[in-house]
Amino acid sequence: MFEPVQSQQTFRRIAVRPLTGALGAEIRDVDLAWPLDEDTEREIFAAFRDYLVVYFPDQPISHEAHLTLARRFGPVITLPQIFSVPECPDLQMIRREADAKGRVVGETWHTDSTFLERPPYCVVMRALEVPPSGGDTAFSNLYLAYEALSPKMKELLSGLRGVHTAARLFGSQQPANPNRSFKFPEINASEGDKEITHPVVCTHPVSGRKFIYVNNVFVHRFDGMTEEESAPLLQYLFAHCAKVDFTCRVRWHKDQLLIWDNRATYHRAIADYDGCARHVVRATVEGPRPS
Repeated sequence: MFEPVQSQQTFRRIAVRPLTGALGAEIRDVDLAWPLDEDTEREIFAAFRDYLVVYFPDQPISHEAHLTLARRFGPVITLPQIFSVPECPDLQMIRREADAKGRVVGETWHTDSTFLERPPYCVVMRALEVPPSGGDTAFSNLYLAYEALSPKMKELLSGLRGVHTAARLFGSQQPANPNRSFKFPEINASEGDKEITHPVVCTHPVSGRKFIYVNNVFVHRFDGMTEEESAPLLQYLFAHCAKVDFTCRVRWHKDQLLIWDNRATYHRAIADYDGCARHVVRATVEGPRPS
């Protein structure tokens, strides 16, 4: 068991409504179309730190305002596997048309782009078109996943590093005929096959709390071990991190803006909206190298 998340911040400039006891909060009484004053910005940062996933309903803002907010969290980068918005290249888009069939982007539990040396710290995403129902995003709190482990398991993991690579996503291990309804930009497979290692247990640079840092999409094995040797423990960790006790599920609405901590959470898209279109745009904020 764990204590429901509670912020130590007293909120006076924004209204914060927690979504579940594990993570997530809705924020109201703020207009993101305008520059934020210091007190309001400080409260938003505090809510984001404590709840890991925060979302703002009814924010029909411009692409420029979207990027201005994202840049308050750090430098905005673009990811090689996502198409950019033509009129605003620093924003990238995930679009599924109503007639699309098959898999959707991000339907497996994961943390974004951990194959990078400096993976994303957070993602700022805004909904332009959503289905009347379905198309939610689920999130899981990796602080809680770590804290639920036994002392002996924590000791074991503390000395391990995961090998991260995009080989299965857009490298040489990408399936020849994947059952999916989305395409990637032109990417050299050798870029996808690059490997980098990160600690299996990391310390968050803002909160100072420890979290598990492996995911099923990008981590193939532990450093110094084969995939066969690594598989039993990795599969346990993947399943453990996705336990429903650690999760929340956010329902999207048009003009809703959501920010998630891409270090201390898993997320996955819920593929339950065949016959409907879904269009979101995102800004990706670079973080420091995990440690």
